[in-house]
Amino acid sequence: MIRSCLAFVVAVSVIGIATSSIAAETCSSWKQTCIASSPNTKIEDNIQKCSAAAKDCQARCKKGQKSYFVGPFNGQQHPVDSCG
Repeated sequence: MIRSCLAFVVAVSVIGIATSSIAAETCSSWKQTCIASSPNTKIEDNIQKCSAAAKDCQARCKKGQKSYFVGPFNGQQHPVDSCG
């Protein structure tokens, strides 16, 4: 009985860890979200603004600061889990 409960707990833990790493937010993933949801019709401008915001995010992250992606169109801060 204890072994089956322990096996269940281990299985649930492994699934939780795998799921959290899949759903991790990165500077690059926010860049793609930014480009896809940008309000302007000039795609090149949107890509440049979102790319610059992603580079700023990565620079803060690599310095060890609490990292976040700042949306260039609305100024909202989106937390990230890793610098990528």
